[in-house]
Amino acid sequence: MGMPVQDQVGSEMIVYVAEISGRGIAAFDAANDIEAQAQLANRGLLRDLIVLQNEGRALWDGVAEIHVRTATPEETEIWQTSRAAAVQSGEDSDDEGRHVFLVPVVDPSHDKFDVDDDPHDDGDRDGD
Repeated sequence: MGMPVQDQVGSEMIVYVAEISGRGIAAFDAANDIEAQAQLANRGLLRDLIVLQNEGRALWDGVAEIHVRTATPEETEIWQTSRAAAVQSGEDSDDEGRHVFLVPVVDPSHDKFDVDDDPHDDGDRDGD
């Protein structure tokens, strides 16, 4: 079992990883193995896995099996760092459904791409 981490209300959660073709793709927290498996049905996550790309290829082809496993200490640290940054910046008001990608991703569905853009940021800060 993975090392428990605290969520925003102090409940213990475990960091899990969605793994595709032997590669850890996205980290997320869940209370237990059953909840972690259920998160694979999250439409937002599945959409991201099909749409987002790494090195010019989709993260998931829609067919390959997605395995869930507990995160390694390094993956847990990546998840915690991303979580802390999101909370500190006020970006993360909803604790559920937070997935942290463990590989660099690009969203080709965006009309404009700026290397400094967050592929998950749908906000339009500059009014364009």
